[in-house]
Amino acid sequence: MKKRFVITITLLMSTTFFLNCREKKVLFEVDFEQSVFYELFPELFDALHFDLRLIPDPPPPSPEYLIKGGYDAKSDYTQAYEDWKKSAEYQEILEERKRIADSIKNDTTSMYFIVQDSAYSPKNSLKKELVDHFTAKDISSDSIDLNLGFKINISKLITKHSKVKFKYGSEFPKGKEYWPRRKESNIIASLDFSGIIFDQTKNYGVLEAGYVKGRLNGGGIRIFIRKTDKGKWVIDKIVETWVS
Repeated sequence: MKKRFVITITLLMSTTFFLNCREKKVLFEVDFEQSVFYELFPELFDALHFDLRLIPDPPPPSPEYLIKGGYDAKSDYTQAYEDWKKSAEYQEILEERKRIADSIKNDTTSMYFIVQDSAYSPKNSLKKELVDHFTAKDISSDSIDLNLGFKINISKLITKHSKVKFKYGSEFPKGKEYWPRRKESNIIASLDFSGIIFDQTKNYGVLEAGYVKGRLNGGGIRIFIRKTDKGKWVIDKIVETWVS
């Protein structure tokens, strides 16, 4: 009886020790994942959001537009485009774009971005994507853990844009009422992120993100990340995954 009691106590102590160790490991993994995410966020945000109106040069016009303006874009579009850039019309467009860009930069109105409350669990297929992308680093898919995502703390989302503010997606209605509300609150876009999948050495990772400005107006990217020799996390490559 006494022997059985000792065995039971030993098993309980062993189980408790194992569970405590496992819980500490999970907490470490989550804390590490979040610290990397918040460190990378300024770069992630710039990869997702850019204002075309702030690009100095206007996009190249269509061949039809140049032909209508009297340029021989049919036989040589490149030369026609260069000739058009010397025109008074092009200079007027440049001046107008500069005026708009200055107006945007001087506008102090806050720009709000909706962030989904939690980073969602990444797809299992991202393990292979990580291995294939960093193939020269000899990463094994068998040694990669699949993280479950985490609650995003918007107070830790820092960008270099002083006008940018963030709101949780849970603050807004779902369905058809969602996008009409965005105009009332000066909301630019909705962002969502997956959790990060790391290799066993915690030197390489991958996550996905989405950027949606309205119905049938958005896109998604896959972001491969790595840690530099100085211990700084940077984006290694971005791959477009979907467009609507």
